[in-house]
Amino acid sequence: MPAPSPADARLARRFPSYRDFVDDALFHPAWGYYSTGVVRFGEGGHYDTFPTALSPLFGRMVARAALRLWERTGRSSRFEVCEIGAGNGQLCLDTIAAVETGATPRWRRFARAFRYRIVERSSALARRQRAKLGRLASRVVWTRADLSRRPAAGAPFGKGGLVIANEVLDCLAHHKVVAGPRVVFVVPSRRGRPVTRSGLARPLRRGERLRYREVALPLDVVPGLRAFLARYCPERLAAGRSFPPYFACPAIPTLVGNVARLYRTAEMLWIDYGALRPFHLRAPERRRVFAGPPRSGRGVYDAPGRDDITFMVDFSVVAQAARDAGLAITFYGGQGALARATGVRLGSREIALITRARAAAWMLDVVGLGPEREWRRGAITWTREGARGGSLAAGIARDAEEFLGRRPSRFRMIALSTGPTIFPRRRHGAARPGRRRGC
Repeated sequence: MPAPSPADARLARRFPSYRDFVDDALFHPAWGYYSTGVVRFGEGGHYDTFPTALSPLFGRMVARAALRLWERTGRSSRFEVCEIGAGNGQLCLDTIAAVETGATPRWRRFARAFRYRIVERSSALARRQRAKLGRLASRVVWTRADLSRRPAAGAPFGKGGLVIANEVLDCLAHHKVVAGPRVVFVVPSRRGRPVTRSGLARPLRRGERLRYREVALPLDVVPGLRAFLARYCPERLAAGRSFPPYFACPAIPTLVGNVARLYRTAEMLWIDYGALRPFHLRAPERRRVFAGPPRSGRGVYDAPGRDDITFMVDFSVVAQAARDAGLAITFYGGQGALARATGVRLGSREIALITRARAAAWMLDVVGLGPEREWRRGAITWTREGARGGSLAAGIARDAEEFLGRRPSRFRMIALSTGPTIFPRRRHGAARPGRRRGC
């Protein structure tokens, strides 16, 4: 392949790639969405996740999964649940509570070995997590690390662990690869004058609206991108063919490999929006990258730094990265398998429990006592009438139906292991990603 021209190389030095622009929009220390702490969780917020939507039952599932894995790995004197990117800390709180309130001798033995660790990239979110946990924060170890770039200091953390990564892969920034094949760079402008990557912080921190133009450059201006595509999506290296943009994420193999080394023996549960390779080769761009609150119709360039940006995960890449790291794929499918594997029901009694917990937390926030009190503005009710979007209980019932796979869902879970697993063996399990290269 011919080397990039001097003009291409000069543009690539001055302006961000699509991947770098999105990463800055999420994590830049001065204007990134997560770094500045503007993210809002729960009712009336920017988005919700199942650990909060099904609280405290999701934490109960994680606690039971950890107990079973601890027993299957030999009941070591120390066992950790490790959460990668813990959001507002709700899952951590619920998991600790479930372990600490276990009343049987079996649970008490496990509680003596149990520890919780959060690996967090954003210091602003770590502060939110501490506020959420209150006194329980003393039971948690925080590790500041970006595992999509480099290993965590001090790893392996111990002999055994259960790793939870809920909606982590979807906020990794992706390169945008278009026909050619070529890679997209972003040229921002302010009042008709281009703004380099180093100059973006000041106007975006002040909330100014800029214009953005996409420029497609040769693949080789991004070191390693061609090799990544050759390994994980060779279909997109074909020259002269027209195809929808492919969102390539070289950070996924790095992240999976680094997480695989956190414990000597572990099972890792990755839960995210996503699909396998055929979807990513055919689906239009608008179905694979989203910005802003759900169903807002916003795009990446509408409010960078103030909007969440989410990518549909290519789970074929995750599966190949797992095999490259020497991990076994113990499950792939709907996340309701976690409820089945741990024996946690989501029936009417459990819906009522979740409803009471959500209502109590919301009211504390509204009156200024909860950790989300600084931003809470939404209105919600759990009566049959007058609700904006329906009753709380009905919404939770719909969430439970989606979680269990009884309603359409874009969520998938892949479980990766270096040893025993909490899931039944494949004979009765869900399908797993195939071994054919590129799938």
